[in-house]
Amino acid sequence: MTKTYIVIIFLSLSIIRSVSAQDIPPPNPGMSLNIVSGYSIVFNFDEIAEYKDGIMNAGQSTFIRIGSVYDWKLQFNADQNIFYGENDGTHQMELNNVGLTIISTGTNLDDGSNITNYAITLPIALQSEEVTLLTKGIDSNRGWGLQNAFTLNWEMGTKRGNMNNQSMLEQMLKADTYNVNIILTLSVYP
Repeated sequence: MTKTYIVIIFLSLSIIRSVSAQDIPPPNPGMSLNIVSGYSIVFNFDEIAEYKDGIMNAGQSTFIRIGSVYDWKLQFNADQNIFYGENDGTHQMELNNVGLTIISTGTNLDDGSNITNYAITLPIALQSEEVTLLTKGIDSNRGWGLQNAFTLNWEMGTKRGNMNNQSMLEQMLKADTYNVNIILTLSVYP
């Protein structure tokens, strides 16, 4: 008997900072976060190996660009405390089963000089509280989309980084479709 878990992640964004006309002439915004692709991420567990080892980014990516006249930081969080089953609301799964790593594809370096990338080598687990992914490095991280372009690689159940250390199989999750909205927040670096 094959159990299938389907997890769907929807991305939304928020930008914190109002910009007046004196900051930069219209129509150019002071800060923008553009989700170019990967609004909806789906993990479909249908093989025993996936339940044991998880799914490590098999095309589950989100491509974003950040434009800002300010030094900035990017945070993410889920809009709820736990995954709930779509077919049965009593089915639950912890958020920290989902994690992401970030690859910089822009010209601003994410080696700490322009950008500090907290998800460069190991995934950062999803939480309901905001978690900082990218911040200003030693130098400024200001720039437009070509300078600040990133690929967010999603994974689930891999037990890497600070993700849940139990496999999906060990957690004895109920077969269901689990959904959550993920919020990306771009704000001015303090």
